[in-house]
Amino acid sequence: MKKIIALFGLISLTLVGFSQTDAAATALLDEVSAKTERYASLKIDFNMYIENLQDGKRDEYKGSAAYKPGFYKLDIMGQIVFSDATTNWTYLKDADEVNITDNADNKESMMNPQTLLKDYKANFKVRYVADKFEKNRPLVEIDLIPKTIDNKKYSKITVKIDKTKKQIYSARYVGKDGVSYLIEIYKFLENPAIPDSEIKFGKALFPNAEVIDMR
Repeated sequence: MKKIIALFGLISLTLVGFSQTDAAATALLDEVSAKTERYASLKIDFNMYIENLQDGKRDEYKGSAAYKPGFYKLDIMGQIVFSDATTNWTYLKDADEVNITDNADNKESMMNPQTLLKDYKANFKVRYVADKFEKNRPLVEIDLIPKTIDNKKYSKITVKIDKTKKQIYSARYVGKDGVSYLIEIYKFLENPAIPDSEIKFGKALFPNAEVIDMR
């Protein structure tokens, strides 16, 4: 009986420890979320890895993104996407073609730290994973588990937070279909000057491109 009591005591201490680290992870996310909400603009350069867990294949792509209130620009995988949050203009580099679509899919959300952490408490359960040190940066690894996963294409998002800079370093979307998307940010510019001509779509940017309105 003493052994059983001791075992339950150990379990209780372990559970308390987990709740404390989860609470610390939540507090860190709160800090990062509050900081990102204050950005007037943002630019990031990143590597995106598409990982197929079934065949072990891993593809790498470089990308960049820029955000300011009401607008974003995303350059990845041979496409440049401009959006005003209502309409997307996607320039296909190889085809020299612009496709105009409604912004129903919010394609930028995976690469946008502000979108990822917006209302995260309402949408995710927070689980502390570990403290790590990678590429000379002190990081905290945290799992964000969707409270409702039926309408999600992923089972969880694992983020790594730079504890010193209070910035997202990486985010891995673990897909239900065995394909995961890892975003690693290697350049993070807070509040840069972004002229409208750089982030808003204009026909003059691609004067010879065919424009196809798909709305």
